[in-house]
Amino acid sequence: MAAFGSSILRTVDAFLEWIGTSLGIDVHSYCELETAEDQYTLVAKDASLVSVIEMSGINFLVGEEEFQSLLTALMHSLGSTFGPPGHHMQVMFNYQKDGIKQDLQETIDPAVATAHRLNLNLDDLFKERVEYLSNFCAKERIYFVIWTTPHVLSKGQKEEEKKSHLKHVKQMQMPPIQYGQNFLHSFSSINDQHHSIVRGFIDDLRIAGFDVSLLKVHKALNAVRQTVDPDVTNSNWEPSLPGDPVPIRNNNKDSLDISDLVWPRLSSQLIPRDGECIDLRIARIGDKIYAPVYIELFPKEVQLFNRLYARCHASQIPWRVSFDIDSDGFNGLSLKSSMASMLTFAGRNNRLISDSVKSLRWYEDRSDDSVVMVRAMFCTWAQVGEESLLRTRAAELTKAIQSWGHTEVSEVSGDSYGATLSSALALSRSNFATPTTAPLSKILTMLPITRPSSPWQDGAVLFRSPDGKPWPYQPGSSKQTTWIDLIYARPGSGKSVLSNMLNLAVCLSAGLKRLPRISIIDIGPSSSGLISLLQEALPKDQKDLVAYHRLRMTPEYSINPFDTQLGSRYPTPLERSFLVNFLTLLATPLGAQKSYDGITDLAGMVVDLLYKDKSDLHNPNRYNTAIEHEIDTALLDLKMDIDDHTSWWEVTDFLFAAGHIDLAIKAQRYAMPLASEAASMVRSSSVVDLFGEMIVETNETIIKAFNRMISSAIREYPILGRPTFFDLGRARVVSLDLDEVARTGGDAANRQTAVMYMVARYVLAKDFYLTMENLGDISSVYREYHRARIIEIREDPKRIVMDEFHRTSHAAAVRNQVIVDMREGRKWKVQVALLSQSLEDFDKIMIDFATSIYIMDAGPEQAIEQTRKTFGLSPTATSALRTYVHGPRSEGATFLALFSTKMGTHTQLVTSSIGPIELWAFSTTADDARIRNELYDRVGPSEARRLLAKFFPSGTAAPLIERRLASMRSIGALDENSQKSIVDELIDEILDEYKRQLI
Repeated sequence: MAAFGSSILRTVDAFLEWIGTSLGIDVHSYCELETAEDQYTLVAKDASLVSVIEMSGINFLVGEEEFQSLLTALMHSLGSTFGPPGHHMQVMFNYQKDGIKQDLQETIDPAVATAHRLNLNLDDLFKERVEYLSNFCAKERIYFVIWTTPHVLSKGQKEEEKKSHLKHVKQMQMPPIQYGQNFLHSFSSINDQHHSIVRGFIDDLRIAGFDVSLLKVHKALNAVRQTVDPDVTNSNWEPSLPGDPVPIRNNNKDSLDISDLVWPRLSSQLIPRDGECIDLRIARIGDKIYAPVYIELFPKEVQLFNRLYARCHASQIPWRVSFDIDSDGFNGLSLKSSMASMLTFAGRNNRLISDSVKSLRWYEDRSDDSVVMVRAMFCTWAQVGEESLLRTRAAELTKAIQSWGHTEVSEVSGDSYGATLSSALALSRSNFATPTTAPLSKILTMLPITRPSSPWQDGAVLFRSPDGKPWPYQPGSSKQTTWIDLIYARPGSGKSVLSNMLNLAVCLSAGLKRLPRISIIDIGPSSSGLISLLQEALPKDQKDLVAYHRLRMTPEYSINPFDTQLGSRYPTPLERSFLVNFLTLLATPLGAQKSYDGITDLAGMVVDLLYKDKSDLHNPNRYNTAIEHEIDTALLDLKMDIDDHTSWWEVTDFLFAAGHIDLAIKAQRYAMPLASEAASMVRSSSVVDLFGEMIVETNETIIKAFNRMISSAIREYPILGRPTFFDLGRARVVSLDLDEVARTGGDAANRQTAVMYMVARYVLAKDFYLTMENLGDISSVYREYHRARIIEIREDPKRIVMDEFHRTSHAAAVRNQVIVDMREGRKWKVQVALLSQSLEDFDKIMIDFATSIYIMDAGPEQAIEQTRKTFGLSPTATSALRTYVHGPRSEGATFLALFSTKMGTHTQLVTSSIGPIELWAFSTTADDARIRNELYDRVGPSEARRLLAKFFPSGTAAPLIERRLASMRSIGALDENSQKSIVDELIDEILDEYKRQLI
């Protein structure tokens, strides 16, 4: 009796639910999704298969020619699919300012995590990036949803599939599942067809240049719910699907129904809160109210989606659009067409309908185009209680659509709740908009397929498109096979600021356990702001990990290029190669493009003899007291036996064995040969025997010429003729400013610049290319020490940055070394970045190797033309360069960027918008740096940057200082200390305001 009563209740419940669903008054009737078939495929209630594809955008700039190419590719991919019945595609675009801060935060979260892991206190900078960029950016999403319905099967196949399905269910003796997912709902006979279409479509999109990804079902359903009720949908929310643990619940009173033992219905998971029709035109879902509008009559003049986007972007309203496209577009016209044909005698309009249908059939028969049925539902929204704002937004959206090629728009009148949900992602194939039959090519023209795309989903650099789409970037990532940056523009175009951003981004790469190794060769203090930022962000005991040095031609900056790895009596092969190139450079006549014939071979022999002579078995340098007091004291404390024959090598080995690594490194410097000794070594008998009879262009022997030029070089560059005194310690991020030692003008200056670049490159990057193979050339005592170093070095990202690269135009040795770094960099995780003022400053091979190119300023017409030819820019990209790339503006610096990635080349217009806090952190002008550094000392880095950003939101105090100087000049009160006094006054004013705020 109880079972009979339960059966009656089930029947009544089912009947009531059928009535609610049929009449559209039950929330579940608006969701056609039933369950998941596999990790990439959903199943609808009618056994349709559904896949969701997210489109990030296109990887190049799109003009008229490029768009026609994209249209052809899409037609080729979809034309055959949308001919026969049974296929449906939804294309949805969503735009909103709400949520952009969360998006931006999630984009830089890996960088934030790295900063915390490395003890870098940069929270104020990260917070500003999100806040500042949110003023310019909006959250955008584009999705393609592919439905394959049972209508792709013939009538007989469909009947056979139903019988087979019922038989399978009976065999499993499946109990009722009224409130759960029916996980045995799919038709296996359409699986292959669906997956083939989806795979082919994705492949075609990628080949055409689109960045797309097929979403796994959990992520796809998260995206669905984000469009339904974003306020209660976290980005980490996941639905409960077959294969997941079944959530515990007990809502079912029917003992025969197993709904509580399976996964809950998708409709209740995807539409989590109640909704209602507030009136005929406004619906409420959760805490938001929505106004859906739809296209009643498609535009007379088909226009690109960008026109609509620009109009809506200008008004800043949140909005979305769902284009629903059904194959076999004549299916919906069959009855209307037949009636119109029979009634042509009754009126002109009927004849027009009949003629239009005949015209479409004629068009489809004679072209590769397919005729489809399309509906377009738009929607905008506001918070509950903001009905007036919502109506304003709806009016703005309506006007924008109407201006899109003279489109007729209607507001939904009736089921506003259902219309709102029909604009959501992938809930159903139903769309409340008026259907229109049109060629597929015309509809594709209107779709959102030309938005710019970044291949990076997250990154420590946050660029944006000029019209406000976030564009993350991460230098040194696995998206690229090599990492070679070229940055060029005229002075004042933002090169240095961009370089500082990129270098900081390398420091914040996801997953880093320690600071990377960044070597910056600078001309002037361009990188000093970055160094200051990092130093102040690190705790006290780690500030020495970052260093800035202004190299001078004085003894305290002595650098011996002949230094080897600790304990190693001979250089590594790469170190030897460098030394040969270095001596060849020193022995090249002023103004000459290359050295005399034989000089390179001679230099190689001299290098080998110098190390052999200084080794333990020959004439090692003898230890002398009173040179390094710290070493003398340590040897005395350790009771080392010392006599007149004790060598610096013995001292080095002893100190290393005793665990005094730093002292061992310092002792070894006195065991090394010196560049000055190369002049005398060239006169050794073994060298004379081989080279003594060679005569060079000056009619002197090659040995005499080599001796003369090396001796002259050591006199000119005294820091190269002594043991190393300049010590980087354990610094990992280092900037060497060569402004004082790298001169310009004349052959002598060019030579000095080349020598100093080579020395700086050696000092900063000599450890970058160490390998395990080098251990074989090192004494066994030192191997474990170097093994640990090499493992760490190989793991670390490494970056070599050369600013003002045009200074090396006459330094072939420097450029050859750079090319070696470019060729070898990938194997050793070495990034190379070159900054200069013109494309001509880079050799052709450097341009060929480059994988990231930043054109910061278009320059004159001839420069634009040269850039076009060099990089093969399309007319669209060339026009964009000419029109938009003109250096920093108040809203940021827009530049043309070319990135070579594993997925192809990305060419985009990108804008770098930096807030005042970050601008102040990177500022390098003397007055700004002085103000900033003084405030760092007085109130701390974060508070100092906050105050400066408040007082000088442009990122510099220069305009105010200039105004005050002009005022003093006008009253005759200007003297040589006036500028310094004004800076002191500004510092006092800022501190006074700070104290008032505290009180």
